[in-house]
Amino acid sequence: MPEADREVLIAHPEDLTPAHEQPPPPPPLGGRTWADAGLCFLVGTPCGFLPALALPFLFGRVGAAVGVAVQGGLVALWWFGGFGLFLLMGTVLQAVFFLALFVRCGEDPSRRLGREHHTRYYVEKDFGTQMLALVRRAQDAVAAVLGSAVDSAGLLDDIANTVQLPRQEWEIAQTCAEMTRVKRRIRSLRNGGARLDEMLEPQWEALRQSAEAVERRVVALEGYAERTAAADAAYREWQVMEELEDIGADVQELLARSVQDELAVAEIGRLAEKTPLTELRRTVEEARQAGLVLAAGEKEPA
Repeated sequence: MPEADREVLIAHPEDLTPAHEQPPPPPPLGGRTWADAGLCFLVGTPCGFLPALALPFLFGRVGAAVGVAVQGGLVALWWFGGFGLFLLMGTVLQAVFFLALFVRCGEDPSRRLGREHHTRYYVEKDFGTQMLALVRRAQDAVAAVLGSAVDSAGLLDDIANTVQLPRQEWEIAQTCAEMTRVKRRIRSLRNGGARLDEMLEPQWEALRQSAEAVERRVVALEGYAERTAAADAAYREWQVMEELEDIGADVQELLARSVQDELAVAEIGRLAEKTPLTELRRTVEEARQAGLVLAAGEKEPA
């Protein structure tokens, strides 16, 4: 089914019908009610005379431009044609807005899509406990492969994965749903006595063999997922090694620069001697020494 429809159905699982049940019939008038008609009439009435406000609300930016143009046309009709023509055109626009709003009402898209795509999806009620566990294991394995780093990087056969793995998942779900349906029918006949149970034994044996075949298919998917996880670990290790090589190159460059740094120390020292702070320290020291000499000179006459 289209991806947009699939996202809507996933977001509203309560509107899905199990494949073994009949979907609800489509509602009359597309689900539109008299309440919808009344609300559309109440909203459409002022919209007919204020399209500059109504159309942006209904159709966004495109509606804003059209609404301004229509509003200008109404004002021009009033100015040049009189109030009667303005009222007539406003009434026509009211009817147009009523129809546009009424068409947008009705059945929720999720319910409509759930009915239209019935039997193209499965819900939990379509599976027994054992079959549901197999389906979930298959889903987890497929999700692990398609969500792996090596698959995203294109290191696996991404075309086969994106096409074949969802097909495998769907076929497993189909088989499990059909097996569940058959099991339920057989269980409904089991209370007919020992002879009937004996007659049903070949069907049970066939179901067991089918379940084992599906189990092997799921195990194969899980094995692929495990190998993909191992490839992911190796890919991450390779990425770390690549990063370490880049870091090693930077370290080598730093070591090469260290020789230049040794030579630059002396030059930096010479520059430091010319800083204002160094000059300040020198003058302060000279003043201090001069003060000491002065103090010594004052003590000598005594």
